[in-house]
Amino acid sequence: MQILQTIEEVHRVFNTSGSSPLLVTCDDFRDWVCKYDRAPKNLFNELLAAKFAKIWGINIPEVALINVKKEHVPFSKFSIQPNLFDKECFGSLYLESSKEIDHSLVHLFEDLSFREKLINKDDFLKIALFDIWLANEDRNHNNFNLLVEIGQNKQSFLYAIDHVSIFNSSYLNYGISEITEDDSIIKTKLAKILFNNNRYLVSLVDILVGNFYLCVDECFLRLDEILNLVPDSWGVDKLQTKTSIVRNLFTESWKDNCIENFRRFIQTFIIN
Repeated sequence: MQILQTIEEVHRVFNTSGSSPLLVTCDDFRDWVCKYDRAPKNLFNELLAAKFAKIWGINIPEVALINVKKEHVPFSKFSIQPNLFDKECFGSLYLESSKEIDHSLVHLFEDLSFREKLINKDDFLKIALFDIWLANEDRNHNNFNLLVEIGQNKQSFLYAIDHVSIFNSSYLNYGISEITEDDSIIKTKLAKILFNNNRYLVSLVDILVGNFYLCVDECFLRLDEILNLVPDSWGVDKLQTKTSIVRNLFTESWKDNCIENFRRFIQTFIIN
Protein backbone atom coordinates (compact mmCIF):
# COMPACT_ATOMS: atom_id res chain seq x y z
CA MET A 1 0.00 0.00 0.00
CA GLN A 2 1.38 3.38 -0.99
CA ILE A 3 2.51 5.86 1.66
CA LEU A 4 2.49 9.34 0.14
CA GLN A 5 3.38 12.84 1.27
CA THR A 6 1.87 16.18 0.41
CA ILE A 7 3.98 18.55 -1.68
CA GLU A 8 1.96 21.78 -1.58
CA GLU A 9 -0.74 23.61 0.30
CA VAL A 10 -4.17 22.04 0.67
CA HIS A 11 -6.40 23.00 -2.27
CA ARG A 12 -9.80 22.83 -0.60
CA VAL A 13 -11.91 21.35 2.16
CA PHE A 14 -14.96 19.31 1.21
CA ASN A 15 -17.71 20.58 3.46
CA THR A 16 -19.47 17.34 4.29
CA SER A 17 -21.54 16.35 7.30
CA GLY A 18 -18.72 14.01 8.33
CA SER A 19 -14.97 14.51 8.46
CA SER A 20 -14.62 17.41 5.96
CA PRO A 21 -11.76 15.80 4.01
CA LEU A 22 -9.03 17.76 2.25
CA LEU A 23 -8.05 17.85 -1.40
CA VAL A 24 -4.26 17.54 -1.55
CA THR A 25 -1.51 16.91 -4.08
CA CYS A 26 1.07 14.30 -3.15
CA ASP A 27 4.56 13.32 -4.25
CA ASP A 28 3.12 11.05 -6.94
CA PHE A 29 1.82 14.31 -8.55
CA ARG A 30 -1.79 13.20 -8.24
CA ASP A 31 -4.66 14.70 -6.26
CA TRP A 32 -6.12 12.83 -3.31
CA VAL A 33 -9.14 13.21 -1.04
CA CYS A 34 -7.54 13.00 2.37
CA LYS A 35 -9.39 12.02 5.56
CA TYR A 36 -8.05 12.80 9.02
CA ASP A 37 -9.94 12.09 12.22
CA ARG A 38 -9.89 12.47 15.98
CA ALA A 39 -11.00 8.83 16.15
CA PRO A 40 -8.44 6.70 14.26
CA LYS A 41 -10.94 3.84 14.20
CA ASN A 42 -12.83 5.84 11.57
CA LEU A 43 -9.72 5.71 9.40
CA PHE A 44 -9.42 2.00 10.15
CA ASN A 45 -13.00 1.44 8.96
CA GLU A 46 -12.17 3.18 5.69
CA LEU A 47 -9.04 1.09 5.16
CA LEU A 48 -10.66 -2.23 6.05
CA ALA A 49 -13.76 -1.61 3.90
CA ALA A 50 -11.64 -0.46 0.96
CA LYS A 51 -9.56 -3.63 1.03
CA PHE A 52 -12.63 -5.84 1.47
CA ALA A 53 -14.35 -4.03 -1.42
CA LYS A 54 -11.40 -4.79 -3.68
CA ILE A 55 -11.70 -8.47 -2.82
CA TRP A 56 -15.40 -8.29 -3.71
CA GLY A 57 -14.58 -6.67 -7.06
CA ILE A 58 -16.36 -3.45 -6.13
CA ASN A 59 -15.08 -0.26 -7.75
CA ILE A 60 -13.55 2.13 -5.25
CA PRO A 61 -11.08 4.95 -5.87
CA GLU A 62 -7.46 3.90 -5.37
CA VAL A 63 -6.44 4.29 -1.72
CA ALA A 64 -3.22 5.22 0.05
CA LEU A 65 -1.85 6.39 3.38
CA ILE A 66 -0.89 10.06 3.33
CA ASN A 67 1.46 12.05 5.51
CA VAL A 68 0.16 15.62 5.45
CA LYS A 69 2.84 18.18 6.20
CA LYS A 70 1.53 20.66 8.73
CA GLU A 71 3.02 23.58 6.79
CA HIS A 72 0.66 22.63 3.95
CA VAL A 73 -2.48 23.10 6.09
CA PRO A 74 -3.70 26.69 6.62
CA PHE A 75 -5.10 25.94 10.07
CA SER A 76 -6.56 29.38 10.72
CA LYS A 77 -8.42 29.30 7.41
CA PHE A 78 -9.90 25.82 7.83
CA SER A 79 -10.19 25.63 11.64
CA ILE A 80 -8.46 22.25 11.81
CA GLN A 81 -6.41 21.10 14.79
CA PRO A 82 -2.72 20.53 13.96
CA ASN A 83 -2.45 17.37 16.11
CA LEU A 84 -4.79 15.55 13.71
CA PHE A 85 -1.84 15.31 11.32
CA ASP A 86 0.54 13.66 13.76
CA LYS A 87 -0.56 10.34 12.23
CA GLU A 88 -1.05 9.06 8.71
CA CYS A 89 -4.27 10.06 7.00
CA PHE A 90 -6.44 7.92 4.73
CA GLY A 91 -6.45 8.97 1.09
CA SER A 92 -8.70 8.18 -1.87
CA LEU A 93 -7.65 9.13 -5.37
CA TYR A 94 -9.60 12.16 -6.58
CA LEU A 95 -11.67 11.21 -9.63
CA GLU A 96 -12.02 14.54 -11.38
CA SER A 97 -14.48 13.28 -13.97
CA SER A 98 -16.85 11.82 -11.40
CA LYS A 99 -19.92 13.20 -9.70
CA GLU A 100 -21.41 12.12 -6.40
CA ILE A 101 -24.89 10.70 -6.89
CA ASP A 102 -27.63 12.61 -5.14
CA HIS A 103 -31.32 13.17 -5.79
CA SER A 104 -30.57 15.79 -8.41
CA LEU A 105 -28.72 13.19 -10.53
CA VAL A 106 -31.15 10.28 -10.20
CA HIS A 107 -33.12 11.52 -13.22
CA LEU A 108 -30.12 10.77 -15.45
CA PHE A 109 -30.63 7.06 -14.83
CA GLU A 110 -34.22 7.28 -16.08
CA ASP A 111 -32.78 7.73 -19.56
CA LEU A 112 -32.39 4.26 -21.09
CA SER A 113 -29.42 5.34 -23.20
CA PHE A 114 -27.60 6.49 -20.04
CA ARG A 115 -28.37 3.24 -18.21
CA GLU A 116 -27.10 1.20 -21.12
CA LYS A 117 -23.73 2.94 -20.85
CA LEU A 118 -23.46 2.14 -17.14
CA ILE A 119 -20.94 -0.69 -17.40
CA ASN A 120 -21.14 -2.03 -13.84
CA LYS A 121 -24.85 -1.52 -13.13
CA ASP A 122 -25.07 -4.88 -11.33
CA ASP A 123 -22.53 -3.61 -8.81
CA PHE A 124 -25.28 -1.46 -7.31
CA LEU A 125 -26.78 -4.61 -5.78
CA LYS A 126 -23.35 -6.01 -4.93
CA ILE A 127 -22.61 -2.83 -2.98
CA ALA A 128 -25.98 -3.13 -1.23
CA LEU A 129 -25.10 -6.68 -0.14
CA PHE A 130 -21.63 -5.52 0.92
CA ASP A 131 -23.26 -2.89 3.13
CA ILE A 132 -25.58 -5.45 4.69
CA TRP A 133 -22.61 -7.69 5.52
CA LEU A 134 -20.55 -4.84 7.04
CA ALA A 135 -23.60 -3.23 8.71
CA ASN A 136 -22.92 0.06 6.94
CA GLU A 137 -25.60 2.49 8.12
CA ASP A 138 -24.59 5.41 5.93
CA ARG A 139 -25.48 4.48 2.36
CA ASN A 140 -29.18 5.05 1.88
CA HIS A 141 -31.86 7.20 0.24
CA ASN A 142 -30.51 10.33 1.92
CA ASN A 143 -26.84 9.67 1.25
CA PHE A 144 -25.91 7.34 -1.61
CA ASN A 145 -22.14 7.54 -1.06
CA LEU A 146 -21.72 6.53 -4.69
CA LEU A 147 -19.83 8.23 -7.49
CA VAL A 148 -20.62 7.94 -11.16
CA GLU A 149 -17.63 8.49 -13.41
CA ILE A 150 -18.02 9.19 -17.11
CA GLY A 151 -15.22 7.54 -19.01
CA GLN A 152 -14.29 7.05 -22.65
CA ASN A 153 -17.10 6.71 -25.19
CA LYS A 154 -19.36 8.22 -22.51
CA GLN A 155 -19.41 4.90 -20.69
CA SER A 156 -20.03 5.33 -16.98
CA PHE A 157 -18.97 3.43 -13.85
CA LEU A 158 -20.19 3.31 -10.28
CA TYR A 159 -17.74 3.74 -7.40
CA ALA A 160 -18.46 3.17 -3.71
CA ILE A 161 -17.06 5.72 -1.25
CA ASP A 162 -17.14 6.57 2.46
CA HIS A 163 -17.24 3.59 4.80
CA VAL A 164 -16.74 5.25 8.17
CA SER A 165 -20.09 3.97 9.45
CA ILE A 166 -19.57 0.23 9.00
CA PHE A 167 -20.12 -1.97 12.08
CA ASN A 168 -23.25 0.03 12.97
CA SER A 169 -20.99 3.05 13.56
CA SER A 170 -19.79 1.48 16.82
CA TYR A 171 -16.56 -0.37 15.95
CA LEU A 172 -18.14 -3.66 17.12
CA ASN A 173 -18.15 -2.45 20.72
CA TYR A 174 -21.65 -3.87 21.08
CA GLY A 175 -21.47 -6.69 18.57
CA ILE A 176 -23.13 -6.31 15.20
CA SER A 177 -26.77 -5.94 14.24
CA GLU A 178 -28.71 -6.03 11.00
CA ILE A 179 -29.16 -2.72 9.21
CA THR A 180 -32.74 -1.67 8.63
CA GLU A 181 -34.39 -1.29 5.25
CA ASP A 182 -34.04 2.49 5.62
CA ASP A 183 -30.26 2.04 5.82
CA SER A 184 -30.05 0.29 2.45
CA ILE A 185 -29.79 1.70 -1.07
CA ILE A 186 -32.16 -1.07 -2.14
CA LYS A 187 -34.96 1.06 -0.71
CA THR A 188 -34.41 3.91 -3.19
CA LYS A 189 -35.92 5.21 -6.37
CA LEU A 190 -32.58 4.57 -8.07
CA ALA A 191 -32.77 0.84 -7.28
CA LYS A 192 -36.23 0.72 -8.84
CA ILE A 193 -35.03 2.53 -11.94
CA LEU A 194 -32.07 0.21 -12.42
CA PHE A 195 -33.74 -3.14 -11.74
CA ASN A 196 -37.52 -2.94 -11.70
CA ASN A 197 -37.96 -4.27 -15.25
CA ASN A 198 -34.92 -6.54 -15.24
CA ARG A 199 -36.08 -10.01 -16.21
CA TYR A 200 -32.71 -11.40 -15.14
CA LEU A 201 -32.98 -10.01 -11.60
CA VAL A 202 -33.67 -13.38 -9.96
CA SER A 203 -30.68 -15.04 -11.61
CA LEU A 204 -28.52 -11.97 -10.85
CA VAL A 205 -29.42 -12.22 -7.17
CA ASP A 206 -28.58 -15.93 -7.15
CA ILE A 207 -25.16 -15.18 -8.67
CA LEU A 208 -24.48 -12.44 -6.12
CA VAL A 209 -25.48 -14.75 -3.29
CA GLY A 210 -23.22 -17.52 -4.55
CA ASN A 211 -20.30 -15.12 -4.90
CA PHE A 212 -21.04 -13.63 -1.47
CA TYR A 213 -19.84 -16.74 0.35
CA LEU A 214 -16.71 -16.94 -1.80
CA CYS A 215 -15.88 -13.26 -1.24
CA VAL A 216 -16.45 -13.46 2.51
CA ASP A 217 -14.18 -16.51 2.74
CA GLU A 218 -11.47 -14.65 0.82
CA CYS A 219 -11.81 -11.65 3.15
CA PHE A 220 -11.27 -13.98 6.09
CA LEU A 221 -8.17 -15.50 4.52
CA ARG A 222 -6.67 -12.05 3.86
CA LEU A 223 -7.65 -10.40 7.15
CA ASP A 224 -4.17 -10.64 8.69
CA GLU A 225 -2.64 -9.18 5.54
CA ILE A 226 -5.03 -6.21 5.74
CA LEU A 227 -4.51 -5.65 9.46
CA ASN A 228 -0.75 -5.49 8.84
CA LEU A 229 -1.35 -2.39 6.69
CA VAL A 230 -2.80 -0.45 9.63
CA PRO A 231 -0.31 2.20 10.83
CA ASP A 232 0.85 1.95 14.44
CA SER A 233 0.05 5.65 14.82
CA TRP A 234 -3.67 4.83 14.68
CA GLY A 235 -3.41 2.98 17.97
CA VAL A 236 -5.51 0.03 16.84
CA ASP A 237 -5.18 -3.14 18.92
CA LYS A 238 -4.88 -5.48 15.98
CA LEU A 239 -5.28 -8.72 17.92
CA GLN A 240 -8.40 -7.56 19.72
CA THR A 241 -9.78 -6.05 16.53
CA LYS A 242 -9.22 -9.27 14.60
CA THR A 243 -10.99 -11.26 17.31
CA SER A 244 -13.99 -8.90 17.20
CA ILE A 245 -14.19 -8.95 13.41
CA VAL A 246 -13.99 -12.73 13.18
CA ARG A 247 -16.56 -13.17 15.94
CA ASN A 248 -19.05 -10.89 14.19
CA LEU A 249 -18.52 -10.89 10.42
CA PHE A 250 -17.57 -14.45 9.67
CA THR A 251 -20.07 -16.61 11.54
CA GLU A 252 -22.42 -18.78 9.53
CA SER A 253 -25.44 -17.28 11.27
CA TRP A 254 -24.41 -13.72 10.35
CA LYS A 255 -23.76 -14.66 6.73
CA ASP A 256 -27.12 -16.41 6.46
CA ASN A 257 -28.91 -13.43 8.03
CA CYS A 258 -27.26 -11.12 5.50
CA ILE A 259 -28.53 -13.19 2.58
CA GLU A 260 -32.00 -13.43 4.05
CA ASN A 261 -32.22 -9.65 4.46
CA PHE A 262 -30.75 -9.02 1.02
CA ARG A 263 -33.39 -11.17 -0.64
CA ARG A 264 -36.15 -9.68 1.50
CA PHE A 265 -35.17 -6.10 0.66
CA ILE A 266 -35.12 -6.88 -3.06
CA GLN A 267 -38.47 -8.64 -2.92
CA THR A 268 -40.06 -5.80 -0.96
CA PHE A 269 -38.62 -2.73 -2.64
CA ILE A 270 -37.75 -3.76 -6.21
CA ILE A 271 -39.88 -6.70 -7.27
CA ASN A 272 -43.11 -5.70 -5.51
